[in-house]
Amino acid sequence: MDRYQVPPDWAFTGARFGSDGLLYLAEWRRGFTPFELRALFFECQTARALRLEVNVLTSTVERVTGELHEAQARAAWYRSQLVAESRLGLALARLHG
Repeated sequence: MDRYQVPPDWAFTGARFGSDGLLYLAEWRRGFTPFELRALFFECQTARALRLEVNVLTSTVERVTGELHEAQARAAWYRSQLVAESRLGLALARLHG
């Protein structure tokens, strides 16, 4: 196998090595350097870690939003109780007053 020949495993992808030593894929006009191919691995790992972090943060936001709705519902109930007790107290004050 000479220096610019693509291994048989890669032949089905349409990959080829150019005379400039870059790896050309059928879908891309520009060739890839060895350093860019190496960097792709780390970019994929970073993307995976960020997706996991997004999932954790999304579930945290959903949980906190649910807790906020529960707290707002409790506050509305306590507010309605306060209004009802205030009206009852006012009515009793008028009766005894």
